[in-house]
Amino acid sequence: MIDNLERRRVPLLRWLCITLAVVIGVPVLFVLGLLVTYWVQSATPEDYPRVAPREMADRAASRSQEAYEVAGFDTVLPAGRYNGFGSDSCYPGGLEAIADTPVENAYALSHSWQLDDVPREEALAALARLRDRLEADGWDITSYERQQASEDWILRTERGDGERQVYEWMSEGGRFSGGVYMECAYDPTAEASPGSSYDGYESYGGSSAADGLVAPSLGARA
Repeated sequence: MIDNLERRRVPLLRWLCITLAVVIGVPVLFVLGLLVTYWVQSATPEDYPRVAPREMADRAASRSQEAYEVAGFDTVLPAGRYNGFGSDSCYPGGLEAIADTPVENAYALSHSWQLDDVPREEALAALARLRDRLEADGWDITSYERQQASEDWILRTERGDGERQVYEWMSEGGRFSGGVYMECAYDPTAEASPGSSYDGYESYGGSSAADGLVAPSLGARA
């Protein structure tokens, strides 16, 4: 009788040990897997092109100039508050995003513009032309719609390399705005001059990349 009880205890203890090993081991292995993945991703540089901010700004301004012409606006819009460049930091994807740390020497440059007092009919016709042109040029139309509970309209487009174009008309004030958002890139000048006048990259990521860049006037090609 006692021998039978002892025999029963051995399998029970064995299964108990296996269960504890699974319960404890699986989470530990999962965490280790995450840590290894995070380390590998952190050690692998982001696959951004190396483009100087001035060159990227020229590309963005060229897209805005083309969009301005396609929209059919003939008002010359000089550089300034309603026609200018901006920049922001770039952040890695995957598990690295948890750290919320900007990618060193990388920036995301943009160009935006705005016109006031654009009539509804003119604005909607401009958005339709932009949608057709961008779609024909290979851009994906991610949104083209009237905003809920308002008369505002918005057109959002993007393409695989990370670029986006956004155009919006707001009924209040007839504000028509456009924005070209370029892909993330490394600034080769900042990479070549660590510790020089590009210290802003260390503190603010790429938010200083547009400093000193002046946008060309829109609608002034003729």
